[in-house]
Amino acid sequence: MSISQKQIAETLNLSAGTVSRCLSGHPDILPQTRKKVIALASELGYRPSGYSRHGKHGKTDSGTLVSFGVAVAVLPDDPGRKNPTAPAYHILAGISSAAQKEDISLVTHFVPFEQCRKMKEPEFQFPALRKGVLSGMILVYDWPDETLRKFSKLLPCVTIVNPHQDLGIDCVGDDFSGGIEKVVHHLYDLGHRQIGFVSNQTGGSWLAPRFAGYMQALRRLGLTCDPSITINVFNPTLDENAQADAIAEHRKNGITAWVCAGDDVAYHLYPLLIARGLKVPQDVSITGFDGLTPPPRCPHVTSIHQPFERMGAAAVRRLFYRMKHPDEPLCHTQFSGEFVKGETTAPPNVEYRTEQIQEKAHSSGKEKTIDEMYEVD
Repeated sequence: MSISQKQIAETLNLSAGTVSRCLSGHPDILPQTRKKVIALASELGYRPSGYSRHGKHGKTDSGTLVSFGVAVAVLPDDPGRKNPTAPAYHILAGISSAAQKEDISLVTHFVPFEQCRKMKEPEFQFPALRKGVLSGMILVYDWPDETLRKFSKLLPCVTIVNPHQDLGIDCVGDDFSGGIEKVVHHLYDLGHRQIGFVSNQTGGSWLAPRFAGYMQALRRLGLTCDPSITINVFNPTLDENAQADAIAEHRKNGITAWVCAGDDVAYHLYPLLIARGLKVPQDVSITGFDGLTPPPRCPHVTSIHQPFERMGAAAVRRLFYRMKHPDEPLCHTQFSGEFVKGETTAPPNVEYRTEQIQEKAHSSGKEKTIDEMYEVD
């Protein structure tokens, strides 16, 4: 006779939801409660439905293949479905390769971001999830917390890229903070001392750790963080043209380098800065994050290359492990990205700086030496 979670809950006078969260390793459960639940489950011979019966190679005792759902949250203009240079393509390649080695079947869906929130309701879920035939879920990119919370109650889940540690879900991602620190140190070594930070308007859960890396690097290098040169981190947010206008104006005041929160930000900014008369990297240096292939007529941005395929493969292994060990502590696996020197960073252009200061001094009607001008500025 099989033992259900409901029977465990009744025996311990707990709710079925509490028992479920205990067995899935949810962080909101008190350690003593989890210990009681696991002890009784072991004593009664409880076997989790759907995922404790899997063998070494992704098969159940009956020989049925394990099926993982893979759901990629995409923005309307996301090229991930068809562009072989996009991160999603490489993540899926890693997932596919690892799943094949483990004899795991995949059900993959690209979900428009505006639909991600609705997927917590069965009528908006894809059939394999709605019908309960999946053994686990891998969720790629930024998903709403309420949707992840719902999924985590249905079956084991792993997220890729964005951590959700408060939801009791394992995550495979990269070292956002450490990667950004690398590019800031690179700019510092080139001679830049006034370095700004710019993100796009959408942001995401990845923005906070990347900005934290920027702040940490400035602190370690003894540089001051100036809120006026952090764009789209705090309100108000600026569109791409307004970002470029702000960077061009800041350049007149000696801001010689910008850390972009992602390669997409850098590649959108590049032509806009050129159109405003700025040379990259001669007049202003920009860095990115992700290691994406540049669009036509754009140079390779100095960036952090993420091992997307390795991350995808790691997510499969982690989910398979979670299925067999539901009571293990949560795990956040981080991969260190590789620094890649591109064509968008160079030492500060002193000549440009000198011209701007002379122009400023001339407009004020004062004659100063170059040293005096720098001192005043």
